Amino acid sequence: MATQVEQAITASPDIQHSKFVDSAVLAEVSKIEKAAVFTRPELASEKTKWSMAWMHLIIWHSWKSTYYWASHIPEGDFVNYKEYALLSVGFLVDHHNAEESALFPVIEERSPGSMAKNHEQHESFLKEVEDLVAYLQAATEESFDAAALRGKVDSILFLVMQHLADELDSLDAEVLRKSFSEEELAVINKATHTAQQETMPGNRSLPFVLQNLPPHTPFPPAPGFVKNIIGPWIMYWKFAALWKYTTFPWKQQLAVPAL
Repeated sequence: MATQVEQAITASPDIQHSKFVDSAVLAEVSKIEKAAVFTRPELASEKTKWSMAWMHLIIWHSWKSTYYWASHIPEGDFVNYKEYALLSVGFLVDHHNAEESALFPVIEERSPGSMAKNHEQHESFLKEVEDLVAYLQAATEESFDAAALRGKVDSILFLVMQHLADELDSLDAEVLRKSFSEEELAVINKATHTAQQETMPGNRSLPFVLQNLPPHTPFPPAPGFVKNIIGPWIMYWKFAALWKYTTFPWKQQLAVPAL
């Protein structure tokens, strides 16, 4: 059922008339999907790009569901939609903050200039993302306008996805191995993961991440009991009201017309 929800959202007129089906945007998404292979790499140098690719797909899926549900919010549930939308946009912000604190400076120090393109691309849409966050933070049930939110997302979606795809080239294993040992990259990967985890409590991050990736994906690389028991049965409930807006919900609570 979870994948059927995603398929219905994608097939909806809301998405079919958006930048989410633009050929240039989808070309960038395809590059990310190619890097997000189902077999978890053994080497630290290969895990960097692999992990980032899956993180970038979480951004893609959560932004798509936020976009879709903007005009389908159940009566009286705007507060929960707003919190989910802020989680989705905030996930991108926090992801970049983690990279820029624990990953990019380390690579730039060893390979000067290698992170310049990533930084320039990020700056090209940073203000618009900040405006999107500010719009959501200020929105009330009365003032919220789905068309306004969608316009903001459409205006930057290509730039965001292009950046997320291009960033993976600078994290390719062959590129990283020119400047770092496997042992060093293992430490860097762990520091980046820790920096990302510190931005969101586990009882929000785990259900959010798992329900914005297709079922049975190998990411995050956690034991089965974490992904199959702790996530859906323990961490799910505190913020359960938010998860109906995810792209691959464990429990379908809202009707998608195309289903």
